[in-house]
Amino acid sequence: MQVILITGGFGFVGRRLIEKLKQDKSFQIFAISRRPLDKNVEENIGINVIFGDLKNSSFVLKTVAEIKPNYIIHLAAESSVAYSWKEPNLSFQNNVNIYLNILESVRKLGFKSRILSIGSSEEYGVVGGKQIPIKETVRPNPVSPYAVARQAQSELSKVYVKGFGLDIVSTRSFNHFGNTQTDRFVIPSFINKVLIQKYNEYDIKIEVGDLSIIRDFLHVDDVVKAYIILLRKGITGELYNVCSGKGYSLKEILVHIYKIAGINENYIISEKLIRPNDNPVIIGSYEKLQTLTGWKPIKNLKDELQLMVNQKELYLQ
Repeated sequence: MQVILITGGFGFVGRRLIEKLKQDKSFQIFAISRRPLDKNVEENIGINVIFGDLKNSSFVLKTVAEIKPNYIIHLAAESSVAYSWKEPNLSFQNNVNIYLNILESVRKLGFKSRILSIGSSEEYGVVGGKQIPIKETVRPNPVSPYAVARQAQSELSKVYVKGFGLDIVSTRSFNHFGNTQTDRFVIPSFINKVLIQKYNEYDIKIEVGDLSIIRDFLHVDDVVKAYIILLRKGITGELYNVCSGKGYSLKEILVHIYKIAGINENYIISEKLIRPNDNPVIIGSYEKLQTLTGWKPIKNLKDELQLMVNQKELYLQ
């Protein structure tokens, strides 16, 4: 039986990934959590849960030594760009330092663990129109503290592959969405605000940030399938975009959510929600991933928005 260790296993993507991996009986799954789980969740999740802080290098080394993973999927991160502007130092620690602890543990122990390192499309920064959709060959130009931290993670992967012979496959993952994502992220935030407006405070305008921004949104189920395929088929030292290949402005998404909710648009642009520096357009190309593995996105953004709004309405009614 193959042993797989997942960091960030109880986040938005991690939970979906665990459920998918549990269907493959050839895996023994371990997941690290820095916070206690709900007792009912812990008793019924059906995997091995280890509690600890990935910033603690001794804990990471001890954990990796004890479970001897064949595979490590590194999802754990502070993944909010907005938060990184408020707390740059913490954002860097919670992205770069924890990844370095994992790499060092594998190196010191001499293990041959395959590592899937999850990065971010924010690493590309502001990209010219001729380079859209963005391919992996585009030179990174990070413009936020979060993006700099993620780029450092990518560079560490290169160093540990070339310098120490570690088996690392990396992604640059574009925006995710789907049910159970928290409203720290834009799509669930829009849905939550619009539905509260619908049922409670329609006369009060909701506040939003820059709606001209265009992003590539990929459903979490498609993300999970891509990660599992890359874990098995990705080429050591290579980097792969995980994206939909389609771009939507935030205004398009907000307007569609209003349409699904059945109420007229009623919002105002708030300066306090506009970031100091932001990428105007991020649309990726998944050609490299598809050529290697045959993967392609299945879920449709607007269909899934309908499902997300419907589910949230059931909760609010």
